[in-house]
Amino acid sequence: MKLHSFRWLMLAGLLTASLAHANHHEKGEGKHEDMYGEAMHGDRMPPMFSQFDKNKDGRVSREEAREGMDRLFSEADTNKDGFISTEEMQAHHRAMREQFRQSMRDAWKKADTDGDGALSKAEAEAAKLPRLLRDFDKLDKNKDGKLTPDEMAAAPHHKPATQP
Repeated sequence: MKLHSFRWLMLAGLLTASLAHANHHEKGEGKHEDMYGEAMHGDRMPPMFSQFDKNKDGRVSREEAREGMDRLFSEADTNKDGFISTEEMQAHHRAMREQFRQSMRDAWKKADTDGDGALSKAEAEAAKLPRLLRDFDKLDKNKDGKLTPDEMAAAPHHKPATQP
């Protein structure tokens, strides 16, 4: 296999893995969702798409894809030797996972307008989290009208994010 073809295959795998980590919660029949079930809902696209669509025309050209893949490769190749080792890939995935968790902590904090550490239905609605609202009663295990980080951590397909 030519080095060029191998590189593209490796980059495609990296991109796929990156998208999977960014939207690592699966629910239903292959639908990827973020913590609030919003990753591919309606007109919203995964964050990776926005990062690749440099001219913001709603499409990713082959050139934009190449640039995006090169950027991903460079991020993962931390020792800059032109190869991505298993250790570098694992470290890259850990960093992406932590970045995702931090974005979830930030979204939670922003939605928690009264600062009590929990989200009420009103806060979830104001933060425009319709799928969280849809599942609110099911997630609210103690039926107190608020979702806590512990209740979210206990939800299926959700790993707890360390609270600040």
